[in-house]
Amino acid sequence: MGNTLFPVQRKPLGWALRIAGWILRVVGVLAVVVAVQRLRTLSATTNAPYYDGPPWYSQLIIYLGVMLAGSVVFTGSLLMGRRARARTARLVASVAGLAPGSYVLYLRPFTQDLSSSGIAPGVETGSPFGTVMRSGRTYEERLSRMFRRFGPLVAIGRPGESLPGGSGARRTYLPLDDWKDTVGELIDNARLIILGAGPGPGTVWEYVEILRRRDPSRLVVLVTDPVDYQRFKTSTIAEAEGVLFELKQKYGDFWQPPVLPDLPAPVNPKAARDFYFKAMIYFAEGWEPRLAHFDGTAVKGGKPRRANKYFAERLRPVMTHISEGARSRIPPP
Repeated sequence: MGNTLFPVQRKPLGWALRIAGWILRVVGVLAVVVAVQRLRTLSATTNAPYYDGPPWYSQLIIYLGVMLAGSVVFTGSLLMGRRARARTARLVASVAGLAPGSYVLYLRPFTQDLSSSGIAPGVETGSPFGTVMRSGRTYEERLSRMFRRFGPLVAIGRPGESLPGGSGARRTYLPLDDWKDTVGELIDNARLIILGAGPGPGTVWEYVEILRRRDPSRLVVLVTDPVDYQRFKTSTIAEAEGVLFELKQKYGDFWQPPVLPDLPAPVNPKAARDFYFKAMIYFAEGWEPRLAHFDGTAVKGGKPRRANKYFAERLRPVMTHISEGARSRIPPP
């Protein structure tokens, strides 16, 4: 670990950016709210008796400009906040300090960091205050909150990155030429492992290592890209065949590597709605895969509140399965 380079975060700058981001967020929302209210009363104001102000079309242009500027400021505040949280995200200086059974290990191709750092849609609240308070989390931050009952999310950072690739997980960094032993140790001691499905050799190796080292109830395969998932599915079969003899010694002579399920077709292929998290695959005894599919096109009306309810209902069996296994299979200290 001595040759490992960690990002230089400059946390005071990060906190300054977080404060500035919140100020800009409030300013942007207030600008939009004021502009909308003025536009609603524009006709009554300009048509009132004895009105001697600018013509209605001038005010229309002004308030539309204020609304647009407020929207730009609000969006910029979210991007600033995302950058600021990366500067203040917690890093893990040494994996030796992680107690067995105390964390959720997040493994994924590094290429997924770009998409997982996208800002997730906010919850429908019906009020400007709710918009200010609830918007801005990234998908990785949503993932961290989703599984936080099992411990903090811990991930391996991309070697050489100037800032952590996300702020939902605590990142640690490993040398390029000596990472497998440490990842194996992290797999052994994690309370739960979330594996982002991707076709890269490192990710496929990690999947097979989990088959070798852990109980089926400790793994959740996360699908965010259907094409990458299909390539991952094919690659895992070939990789598992290479250690099939060892796996049969552990699980029995008649055991076969799990064949991951295909994703169902969307209910409404023409709908533009979609979830970032497309599916989660969890495993019963003997590594029998089970699928929790999140189809955004199945949500009628496409409203965020309905979508959240639908997602929570589909997620519940996954959480129940993990909780039942966690009660009896936490790694010993």
